[in-house]
Amino acid sequence: MSQKGKEEETLISWKEIASYLGCRIRTCQRWEKESGLPVYRFLESSKSRVFAYKHELDDWMKPKSQSRPKNTGKYIAILIPPAVLVLIYFAFIKSPSLSQPHDFGIEGSELVILDKNDHELGRFDTGLNNLQNEEFYRDHFQFKRPTKIHSKLELPLIMIQDIDNDSQKEVLFSPITTIQKNTGKLFCLSDKGEVKWMFNVRKEIVFGQKPYTLNYIRGFTVSDILGDELLEVIVIAEAGFMFPTQVVILDHKGKPLKEYWNSGRMTDFSFYDLDKDGQKEIILAGRNNEYDKGCLIVLESDFKTGGSPQTGYYKSPELKQGVEKYYIILPNTKVGTKNFARDPLGRIHIIDEGTISAESYSGIFFEFDFDLKLKEIRFSDLYENFHNEAYQEGWVKEEFSPKVMEKLKSELMSEVLYYTGENWANR
Repeated sequence: MSQKGKEEETLISWKEIASYLGCRIRTCQRWEKESGLPVYRFLESSKSRVFAYKHELDDWMKPKSQSRPKNTGKYIAILIPPAVLVLIYFAFIKSPSLSQPHDFGIEGSELVILDKNDHELGRFDTGLNNLQNEEFYRDHFQFKRPTKIHSKLELPLIMIQDIDNDSQKEVLFSPITTIQKNTGKLFCLSDKGEVKWMFNVRKEIVFGQKPYTLNYIRGFTVSDILGDELLEVIVIAEAGFMFPTQVVILDHKGKPLKEYWNSGRMTDFSFYDLDKDGQKEIILAGRNNEYDKGCLIVLESDFKTGGSPQTGYYKSPELKQGVEKYYIILPNTKVGTKNFARDPLGRIHIIDEGTISAESYSGIFFEFDFDLKLKEIRFSDLYENFHNEAYQEGWVKEEFSPKVMEKLKSELMSEVLYYTGENWANR
């Protein structure tokens, strides 16, 4: 074969292979893994570039010939009743579950909604030419995921859940562009990609004497906070690179129910019935810009709209203070602030149904019981490494050791502060 002929015969990427077969890339990859689709690699590695020959793909796609059985009419007569039953089963019983959204793809400006077999159910066109790619959304799909810094999290920007308890899943989707500019919108889509409702976070609020406008969704999740078997949608929204952060609670129809504002970023959320009253508390972690420290916040499910306890520039005259069940300021260290501004809390862990563990970016664990009484402070290997690096650079006087750990622990415990509704106390 001539060189030109070889080039025309060879497909040299998953994209070209998928286009030639008329299916999605993930479908081709699944066929290779499960059914032996003839695909080759330039190097012996699962991550190497792939290639395939058109004639081999054509042969693989041809259905195997089947001999025609004798007495065809007899077999048809026997098979008609079962066939009718199968059609009825799939048309009236099985079809709803087959059409359930299960996965997604990103193609240009469009979100493609897929079932569990990678079959397309519908599309939603964002109209954004610079929409983030599929890999980005994989890192923000369905669950919170750790970043390269273990104690930091990527929050969901796309989820597939049955939020209204009607046995049909919805797709919740917040578009974001490649330059990290969010539209500030959250869409609830049907399996066909039709908009059921849309929530826009854009809202102006004053802190100090300066107005701020929300324009960015950091992430969202769903939880049955009210215990009514319907899922509420909890959205964390921010004002760009400025400090006000909003947590807004939406019902299953996208209607805002209540909101809470913090003067500083919020980085994680969790939900747990701490007092066993049948309704989950909302547990938030982040930082407080006025106090330059991490913060842990607990809200009752029926909390009143309000904001974090602040003064001056960081206080909003529009918000009531003291609406939290708990607001706790957590101290930081020289080591933590050397590596992270304010060393905020990054993650919340609920442990053995008796402990809330709040983890700072630098790897300090503050452990509370369900009455939010401080039980213990622990230091991870990450913190020990940061400490020893700071020692080598002259930031601290001693290497990390059991003696240093106990001294630090004692100092930090005395600096944990609770808001009482009027002032701060250490218990």
